[in-house]
Amino acid sequence: MVDPVKKQPLDDTELRSCPNADATPASTFENKNNPETESETLRQQLQKVEGWTARLHDPELGGVGLAFQKATAGILTSEDFELDMKPSAGYHSFVYPPNPGQNSFINHVLYGTEALQNAERLLGARTHEFVHALQYQTAAALHADPFNDANSVIVSPYDYVLRKERLEQDAYVTGAWLCSLAASDAPGIVKAMEGSPLPVSTFSDIRAKSATLQDAFQTAARDCRNLEGFWSKDAGKTRIADEWHARALDEYDRLMKHRYNNLKDGESLTIVRLDARDIREIGESFGPHTFGGNDHKSALTEIENLSPANARKLAEIEAKYGIAPRDQLPTLEEALTQSGTTRAAFLAASKAHKGTAKTETPCAAANDAAHRQNTGARPPSP
Repeated sequence: MVDPVKKQPLDDTELRSCPNADATPASTFENKNNPETESETLRQQLQKVEGWTARLHDPELGGVGLAFQKATAGILTSEDFELDMKPSAGYHSFVYPPNPGQNSFINHVLYGTEALQNAERLLGARTHEFVHALQYQTAAALHADPFNDANSVIVSPYDYVLRKERLEQDAYVTGAWLCSLAASDAPGIVKAMEGSPLPVSTFSDIRAKSATLQDAFQTAARDCRNLEGFWSKDAGKTRIADEWHARALDEYDRLMKHRYNNLKDGESLTIVRLDARDIREIGESFGPHTFGGNDHKSALTEIENLSPANARKLAEIEAKYGIAPRDQLPTLEEALTQSGTTRAAFLAASKAHKGTAKTETPCAAANDAAHRQNTGARPPSP
């Protein structure tokens, strides 16, 4: 399951200032202030996972494993390990506010104790997180974020929910595909991933019934939203998409409150909506396009099924922050054009941005505001 982590204070071993991402290969693993035995176990598992990944071969596309390693090499700030983290893995995109000289975009993967269970579980979780890292590396829409200190262009609450669903669809489908190719080397991957919203076995079945891999991606992306389970403690059985939506709304509300409390002198926020190009960039992370060639806005830029409870919460957030109806908002592309910049320049500036001045909120306390997603493989839903 893909949960945003609770925005509670985190210690500095969980989120820290790291070197420039370009100087650090994706396979680099940091483990500060953690027991040596766990560190060595994870190192060994990472070596095994790297070997499996390098040998991934698709009958339609050929040697995709080496291509995936090449695509992800150098884009992470670091990989790290946190003993107290319950999910098997999580992904950090931004830290807000960044300390002076600290990058606000961190592209950071974190592993929990579940990752030590076996290398197959690590493969599933790591692949998923690396897809998220690729998404944020290339999709401008993911940098129009409430907690991106680099700019004041922010997606609407509806579009925050929309992009959450789309980036999870893409990560689960791409991850299940790559893991299915590893099954010959690591047959245990099928069992390790059976609790995912898109199990390896399910993706393999979909592919067997599809004319092409592209068709399988599109079918799997639609299907993975509808897995029912008990995704939160003391909660009823719901679709995984409803859970994504609810957590995205809760996260957006808390992030925007923090952002408004830290507005700089003269700063105002520009709220935008996403268009089909924004969503297609998310689906272009790696391999076949998750959403295919369908450019219809109804398919890409509308949420298919928003529960009544989530629809009420969305309306409350719009009213709380005075956000205009979505059809009256400029698109991200329109907002960038009006400000005299391009999508590529917007993305480059976001990646290069560093904290410049001390704020009233110290970084240690601000870690509760770190935009983080927990995206590791989970055990089967009860």
